[in-house]
Amino acid sequence: RPTERRPAVAAATPRPAPEALLPTTSPTPDPSRPGTRPGAVRFSYPPAAAPTAPVEWRPPPYPAPLAFHPDDHYWLIRPLPSGTRNYDLDYYPYGSDVLLAQYAPYRIHHGSDFPNPKGTPILAAGSGTVIHAGPLPSARNGVNYYGNTVIIQHDWAWRGQAVYTLYAHTLELFVATGDRVAQGQLIAGVGETGEVSGPHLHLEVRVGQNTYGDTRNPLLWIAPYEGWGTVAGRFVDTAGDMIPGADVTLRYLDGEAEVRRVRTYQGNVKPDDVWRENFVVGDVPAGRYRVELSFQGRSFRRSIDVQPGQTNYVVISADFRYVPPTPTPTPTLTPTPTLTGTLTVPGASAPSVAPPP
Repeated sequence: RPTERRPAVAAATPRPAPEALLPTTSPTPDPSRPGTRPGAVRFSYPPAAAPTAPVEWRPPPYPAPLAFHPDDHYWLIRPLPSGTRNYDLDYYPYGSDVLLAQYAPYRIHHGSDFPNPKGTPILAAGSGTVIHAGPLPSARNGVNYYGNTVIIQHDWAWRGQAVYTLYAHTLELFVATGDRVAQGQLIAGVGETGEVSGPHLHLEVRVGQNTYGDTRNPLLWIAPYEGWGTVAGRFVDTAGDMIPGADVTLRYLDGEAEVRRVRTYQGNVKPDDVWRENFVVGDVPAGRYRVELSFQGRSFRRSIDVQPGQTNYVVISADFRYVPPTPTPTPTLTPTPTLTGTLTVPGASAPSVAPPP
């Protein structure tokens, strides 16, 4: 179980070199080509995902695999090239609802979103084998929520478990099931297929099994930018149980400026196998910060030194026992019995038929 630690340096975790080679020529994403969309839209993605401002400057990312500390596993590169918006949509973080008050509650997020214009190249975050390329309708109701989707099973494992990445809502695909891909290879173009209201890439990291219920926070797998790090932590009660739905704000230690805001995990998303976190703030420049948590009118805070190129861990303990809210029971309707068949009336010459239900 992770504990608060001082900066440490360890040898990077080795990973076999990919056997697949980059193609000598790569096709160019073409926004004019239509993608596959579901037959009926059940609901829409809450905020428009298209970029509304120029891409903010970021340093170049560290190469992957990267592990300055043995508990880290930054084995994936950014799934979009530098010069694009290759950082995630911070108001809809992993394990949370949308953090904007003007939008109604939405489903708990199982991945990270990267808004970009149609046709922006999507790159394989790691080498491996394509196990799915095409529409991905739900096994539950047949709706194509993900749209055009690529799933890669990577050619390395984490703690004995297979690791997969999923790339959803793509415009078109440049790989097919069974293809071997190298890290950084062009696999698709950003699109808006499936259940969306704007073009973006939805990325999931799945560990152990290729299922919706086995996702992990991608920000603990994607190598940070040079000179930047990641903050991961646990907000727990007096019994050590994690508290869901608390607002988390990261501020500079010497001021009140807000750097980033997230929320502790809700729903059934899974934490990392080692860090066992319930919140992550990604892409934080190295420096000193204050982590503030707010829950049910109570505030808690801790300071943290963010070291570059690694996960910086913090535990914040509340002084109360968290009691989950009691779910409101759903009323059970008692069916009304109906008559079927024929009804024989004494003294009548012919049977009469019961009225339809």
